[in-house]
Amino acid sequence: MSLNGRVADRAGLRKYTVLAVKGFIQNLQYSASHLLNSIASAIFGVLGVYFWLNVIPPQGFAGYSPETVVHYITFNQTVVWFTQFGIRVRNRIRDSVRSGNVATELIRPVDFYAYHIATEYGSLLYGLVFRGIPVGLMLARLGYYVPRHPATWGWALLALLLGGYIAAADMYMVGLSSFWTTEVRTAYWVVSSLSLGLGGATFPLEVLPDWLYEIARLSPFACLNYNPARIYLELSGPELVIPGFVWAIVVTLIARGLTGLARRKLEVQGG
Repeated sequence: MSLNGRVADRAGLRKYTVLAVKGFIQNLQYSASHLLNSIASAIFGVLGVYFWLNVIPPQGFAGYSPETVVHYITFNQTVVWFTQFGIRVRNRIRDSVRSGNVATELIRPVDFYAYHIATEYGSLLYGLVFRGIPVGLMLARLGYYVPRHPATWGWALLALLLGGYIAAADMYMVGLSSFWTTEVRTAYWVVSSLSLGLGGATFPLEVLPDWLYEIARLSPFACLNYNPARIYLELSGPELVIPGFVWAIVVTLIARGLTGLARRKLEVQGG
């Protein structure tokens, strides 16, 4: 690679890093509201823990002991603000399409997809730090697993970062549907329901019927919470990172393809 190419790559990386930082910082003004959300999330986690402790048999199921289920729930209540909740990219794109500002955004010398994903990723990191970690501290007394092997932390973090990216890309595509529809609410509820139901945010996927478990396990939604939790709890190895990489590539290609179609639709309509 030439020197000019390396300089351009570094400049591009800095540009999107700045966008991520801005996405992180802009959430600081809502810290009081987010604290209330964290408390509500912790209460929901407590209810979830006691619900599962009352329904699972003493010997556990599918390799999960009652204690492991508690650890699974407390972990996911900590990271769910990074992989499920608080994603707003769909609303930003929808509002931009409604106002007509999207035409200006598309001609900026910044990649439209990368711009929105970088901004959203910074917002998700804020959610993990200022929403998720407080929830984890509040739930720690119920039981919180600490991995025995140092490498587990790195693999679990990588799986989690990929899960957050996939979640942001999914909601980006929901927002992009506003180019063809008047409201993104239906698409949002479909994707959100699939993410929660097949992502394993509130329960291990093994509780699903066998046929549905196989579908969920192979879907991109398992990369959001189920796979990172399995790695963190040392129930599975780093091989569960691979689906995250594969699905990250797939959703990127689909999102970029849809972005191209949306751009052409806007140009054809004289936008």
